[in-house]
Order: sequence, then structure tokens, then C-alpha cells
Amino acid sequence: MKKLLGIVVLSFLLTDSAISQMKHSISKDEFKGTTSHYIMTESVKPNKPMSFPYEDTESTLVVGCKENDYYWAYVYFNKVNLTDGNIGDGYYSYTLEIKAGESFHKVMATQDFGNTFINFNMTSSDRETVTKLMGLYDEIWIQFNHYQDGNRFYKYDTRGFLNLFDTNCKIAN
Repeated sequence: MKKLLGIVVLSFLLTDSAISQMKHSISKDEFKGTTSHYIMTESVKPNKPMSFPYEDTESTLVVGCKENDYYWAYVYFNKVNLTDGNIGDGYYSYTLEIKAGESFHKVMATQDFGNTFINFNMTSSDRETVTKLMGLYDEIWIQFNHYQDGNRFYKYDTRGFLNLFDTNCKIAN
């Protein structure tokens, strides 16, 4: 009986780790005494190759929270070359399209000048839309318009997000 129970537990652990494709990391600020949690996808490339010098463009979808108090969501690019943004005071704003399952959703995101992060707006429902879709679907696609290369989309594997988010950002959602 113990052997059977051990096999069941082991198979559950192996299955759970195979399902959980998102990664979790912790950052501690010793000066302020705060802890931040980051839940992120693997880095992905766009659906079509980029022209020189952007052939190595990769992107990661990240959700972070601080001390279970609030959370944020953003896309990190190792190289950013987006176009069609509206210019604000020190930032660009973009309307992005997300495909989740067979449905499409438009969200707003901003990028500070020179930054490699595209932030989903915290003061609107855009951040909640992104995280809700990440929890409901195993994969979401986000389309960006790249300078001189046009529309490209990135497929983000979001399996395991809801469990990691609920465990590490309980109060934030």
C-alpha cells in the first residue's frame, strides 16, 4: 500500500511539474525589507523572423507582485523596435491585440522612452484582462507592430500561471 501511495504521489509531482510551464522567482529588497514575486513565461521568438539587426528579438511575459499587496504585468523584450505608438510625456502607448482561444481582446500598454518593458496599464482593466486570460488559457498570443517588419505575434505558454499566481499573489488578485 505504501509503495502504491508513493507511486501516486510521485506521478502527481511529475505531472504537476510538466503542466507548470511558467517560472517563479523571488527578489528580496534588504534595504526596504520587501519581497517581490515574479511569474514569467519562457522567452519566445516572433512568428516570423525579424529583419537585420533584430533577428534575435525575444520576449517574455511577466506578472509580478510585491508582498501580496499589488501586482503588475508586462512584456520584456531583449530588443524593442515597436511602431504605431502614441507619444505621451516620456512614454509611448500602444493598443495591443491578444488572442486567447478563439477570442480577441484589445488592451492598452505603455513603454517609457528607451525601456525594454511594455507595461499593461495598472490604472485600467488591461492588467486584469491579461492576467485573467493567462489564468483561463494555456497559451495566449500577443501581436506587436515592429518597425520595418510589421505585425508579429508571440505565443506565450501560460500553463501553471493560475496556481503560481494564487500561491504567491493571493491578496493582489
